[in-house]
Amino acid sequence: MRKISLSLVALAAASSLVLSGCGSDSDDSKAPKSKGATSEKEILTSYNPQPASNLKQGGKLTLPIVEIPDQLNPLNGDGSLYTGKIAWFYQPVLSFNDPKGNITFNKDYLTDVKQETVGGNTQVTYTINPKAKWNDGQEMDWTMFRDTWNAQNGKNKDYVVGSTDGYSSITSVKKGKDAKQAVVTFKGTFVYWKSLFYLVVNPHIAKAEDFNKAYVSKPHAEWGAGPYTISKFDAKGGTVTYKPNPNWWGEKPHLDEFTFVQMEESASVNAFKNGQIDAVEVKAAEQLNQVKSVQGTELRRGTTPSNNLLVFNSTSPQLKDVKVRKALMEGIDRAQLAKVTFQGMGYTEPLPGSFNLYPFQKGYQDNFGKLVKFDPEQAKKDLDAAGWKAGSDGVRAKDGKKLELTFPTIGDRSTTKARATAMAQMLKNIGVKLNIEAHPSADFNKVFTKRAFDIFGMGFISSDPNGMLYICQMYCSDSTLNVSRSVPASMDEETKAVTNLPTLDEQIKAGNEVELKAMETYGIMPTHNGPTIWAVKKGLANYGAAQFYGHYGIIGAPELVGWQK
Repeated sequence: MRKISLSLVALAAASSLVLSGCGSDSDDSKAPKSKGATSEKEILTSYNPQPASNLKQGGKLTLPIVEIPDQLNPLNGDGSLYTGKIAWFYQPVLSFNDPKGNITFNKDYLTDVKQETVGGNTQVTYTINPKAKWNDGQEMDWTMFRDTWNAQNGKNKDYVVGSTDGYSSITSVKKGKDAKQAVVTFKGTFVYWKSLFYLVVNPHIAKAEDFNKAYVSKPHAEWGAGPYTISKFDAKGGTVTYKPNPNWWGEKPHLDEFTFVQMEESASVNAFKNGQIDAVEVKAAEQLNQVKSVQGTELRRGTTPSNNLLVFNSTSPQLKDVKVRKALMEGIDRAQLAKVTFQGMGYTEPLPGSFNLYPFQKGYQDNFGKLVKFDPEQAKKDLDAAGWKAGSDGVRAKDGKKLELTFPTIGDRSTTKARATAMAQMLKNIGVKLNIEAHPSADFNKVFTKRAFDIFGMGFISSDPNGMLYICQMYCSDSTLNVSRSVPASMDEETKAVTNLPTLDEQIKAGNEVELKAMETYGIMPTHNGPTIWAVKKGLANYGAAQFYGHYGIIGAPELVGWQK
């Protein structure tokens, strides 16, 4: 399971939003200023939680989605946030998070889950619901645990996976008392066993080639299992439509039809205003102002588990020197960038200092703040010491090359331009020229995968609160999310060792030490976390801003999304 889903919107295009508890269709300009959550008690959610008995039977729901990706296997490393959203409604989901991240198991698939310590090793026995079958009639049995482990434990490099975290700590997956029981054994004590196996591998994709290729542009509804199944898939036309699954053995889902419609962010706001879709996530002041006056609209806000950051490409010629990267960070005023981001939003938050944990979580430390303070005069001194001297035009140079850097921006929001302009001025003040390159939203993946930048803004969304389990995703040298490439392979052993410590307290202590050391390579700079806001039609239940509830931004069990009576 991946803690981190790469946001397909660069940081420079993203702006965080108002946070004021439960939303309404009132004028938010009168709302008092809110501060970001700094403790678990302050976590705010707004998603209209309703039990099944309060939901209407029937109705339709239409939601926007930024893209219908080519890779539709949610366990594949090439999958995106949107792969997971599409899969959520027709693939088996074996566990759910509550808003704080506490995990419960889905009784429709697992009738019993028992953890014990055997010979000093964590052992978990999963008993599968005897009714559970794949849509094509195959039994769901212990082999789906074995195949999921084989795909994600990292031993067979032919499987393209986003992370091996947790699965690499498993020593065996065996058949239990019968085919409907799986016994999973870890090496030593493993704290985060509940976070694994929330998605599982269908037997048709047990082999690496099928795991990687079978789901490309094909959703394979017959390989799914859940309350809904796909009734129409049209990637070219930009729609994915679901209907109740006639093979489903659990509680009947409430919607007659659910549809994702692919559209650009700006188009989705207009579609919501026109009544074409039933909910839209808004990420900028101008968007909020457009939707809050729409009749019958409710604004749902909550704290959000996201990290926004600036990435400094350590392989770029001008940025290979760690002293230069540190100096650039000293010259960037994160507080001013936050002011631009939150302008008009009535929202403030402390500057973030960790990618392991959020300020409202136990064990959080401001590791970045220990290393970098905004100090342009010190930045100038550090650049001088690194041999970059200011020229007659004010731009520093060394060995005949100017300190000129590229900064791609994604999207056309006004906040995007304002943030980029502010950054360019900050760096100009210390003798660095920042060339802003504007790109459409569709270019994000191209810029990211080709690493065509010196400095780049991006965001990560966490679907699991257990940050230390996924520390390797941020800081291991071979991680696809270690975009800066500043953290050396020599740190991998101690980074990977964090997850295998026997207690959470030990992991938090070691994880903070590792992160502090990794941040001393000055490759990534946290900028803000921010809240989440959804504009929804009144009456939509179990959908909105809910922290860690569900996964991939989808709220809990799919059959509980519907319209309130």
